[in-house]
Amino acid sequence: VDIDSLEVQQPRSIGAEHVAYEVFKQLELDSKLTELGFNRHPLNAAIGTVIGRMINPGSELSTHDWLQNHSGLGELTGYDYGGMALVRMYQVSDLLLKHKGAIERHLYHRERSLFGFKETITLYDLTNTYLEGSGKGNDNAAYGRSKEKRSDCPLVTLGLVLDSSGFPKKSKVFTGNASEPETLEEMIKGLRETFDTPEDGQQGLFKEEAPTIVMDAGIATEDNIKWLKGHHYHYLVVSRKRHR
Repeated sequence: VDIDSLEVQQPRSIGAEHVAYEVFKQLELDSKLTELGFNRHPLNAAIGTVIGRMINPGSELSTHDWLQNHSGLGELTGYDYGGMALVRMYQVSDLLLKHKGAIERHLYHRERSLFGFKETITLYDLTNTYLEGSGKGNDNAAYGRSKEKRSDCPLVTLGLVLDSSGFPKKSKVFTGNASEPETLEEMIKGLRETFDTPEDGQQGLFKEEAPTIVMDAGIATEDNIKWLKGHHYHYLVVSRKRHR
């Protein structure tokens, strides 16, 4: 596959599926999902869901249509996506969410092994997004200040931690009215709990040295700075304001 000439935006091209499937296998995500109990049908539905979102992002419904009518992924995996019911897409999304922590941990350790990067900087930020429905079935749905100017809709807050190379370490969905500064301690503690147990014989996430935490001024409250100092974290605050 000529990666330089590959147009990932073309969902009808099998070249994009081939690259994405090879990445999926190099990350050993198929093996991890099998270890987590995904048998043949859920495993292939998960492969279709993940690769579909990579190439042609959309809902479960649109991903199902893409797999059946616009993709050659089944030719690569040997699985007949034409006979897969739509409900299986929703079922596998629930399964992936159930095992989110284990999958995130596996991916990060695998990426760290492949690229050999060290823990020096941790970037943390949040955003929120709105729900078009009532959100009554979502415990995290709440009204708050929307960053998309849609405070008339229920919101959820999305937290993400990245390393300095841009690889995600951990994600979490908070309530739509969550206080952003109050989420920092929870996320950093969660990283320790998630990653300090070595996987595949590798060192835990923070065993070498505590990383520098990079955040914006909205998260850098006095309490958070005090907590970071108390736990021996260096920090960097991103702000457009002048400081004395």
